[in-house]
Amino acid sequence: MNPSSSLSPSSPGPPHRHKGISKPLAVPLRRVRVAIVDDDENFRLFVRDSLEHAREFYCVGLYSSGEAALIGIPQSGAQVMFMEVKMPGISGIECTRRLKSLLPDLIIVMGTGLDDPRTIDLVRESGADRFLPKPFTAAQFLATLSFCVPGPKSQIAPQLPSGRWGRHRGLSATSLTARENRLMEFMDAGLLYKEIADRTGVSESAVHHMQSRIFKKLGVTNKIEALRKWKEAGCRSS
Repeated sequence: MNPSSSLSPSSPGPPHRHKGISKPLAVPLRRVRVAIVDDDENFRLFVRDSLEHAREFYCVGLYSSGEAALIGIPQSGAQVMFMEVKMPGISGIECTRRLKSLLPDLIIVMGTGLDDPRTIDLVRESGADRFLPKPFTAAQFLATLSFCVPGPKSQIAPQLPSGRWGRHRGLSATSLTARENRLMEFMDAGLLYKEIADRTGVSESAVHHMQSRIFKKLGVTNKIEALRKWKEAGCRSS
């Protein structure tokens, strides 16, 4: 399958493959423009279908390689993108570094099936805004995108100079519960979501929900930042 890029402004429907497009896709009013970079065609179609059923998001590009993304993303007008970590050719890590250099306000969610400490470190160092381990459901994917877009879902809120949101909010009145602290301990130990679910006796979706609640309390958008702030603040159960 050839790399996909965004549609011309006059083209209706989901993005198709075109070459030489220099203008961003005309997106329905009040929708966030999302692009997907993954070498798995089935996964790209799954994500595109998920976005088509979401009112606040609109898919402006599907790319099967880092090389295609570097060419197409700057032209697509994307505000948020999902990037696979492991791809042949230019890896998702390197592609993210380059895109962040070109488009510092672009929000990048990275994901892969390898949720190990080394991968997390590489994702953090690349400048990505959030890590979403595979596999995930359409609901988890859309929830992650929503969480990455502060304020009204129709707009991308300005980023802080550090490239992360929420660091200005502090931890006043946001002490974590004993259960939330326990989850942070499991996360700090590098346990996978399934392992945490098994140990706590809840579903993986419940673990994701609790993690999102913790992120909001700490004012962060990813696990790395949550662990850093949790340790620095010396959070205690309430």
